[in-house]
Amino acid sequence: MDRERLIDEVLMLLPVLGRGLGRPGPRELGEIAERGIPVDAHISPGHVQVLIALGRGPHSIRQLAGVVGVSSPAVTQLVNHLEEHKMVERRHDPSDRRVVLVDYAPGMQDIARRMMEGRRRRLREAVNSLTDEEARAFLKGLRLLVESFDGAKEEAAHGPHR
Repeated sequence: MDRERLIDEVLMLLPVLGRGLGRPGPRELGEIAERGIPVDAHISPGHVQVLIALGRGPHSIRQLAGVVGVSSPAVTQLVNHLEEHKMVERRHDPSDRRVVLVDYAPGMQDIARRMMEGRRRRLREAVNSLTDEEARAFLKGLRLLVESFDGAKEEAAHGPHR
């Protein structure tokens, strides 16, 4: 396949994928606004990754950094932003008071869970139409694409490897 055409196709499909997964609906936006969270608050992909990770339970900053794939200081900035908007909160781990855990703020877990359930359902329906081989190839392709972005950032920061 012609690489330029492939790039154009991917660029055209990414917004469609985002629309397919959906944006928060009026009910979800209303719940968010009721919590005092500005519905136009800038939420980056990194913020979304943190919120998705918290769906599996509270995490330390170090754990979140590993899940999101960035440094602990970068996750701290993401968490600070989410905390400012009352989406998450920090608390001490009851089993080890030296460890600070990040978790959804009260009431936010139900909102986030409903938002993610809708997106998971739409994605599951789309992926279920693929064969196992196609699904594995799709995931592998996405991972390779993400890795190539990370490699490009590294090269830009440190110069090309020789």
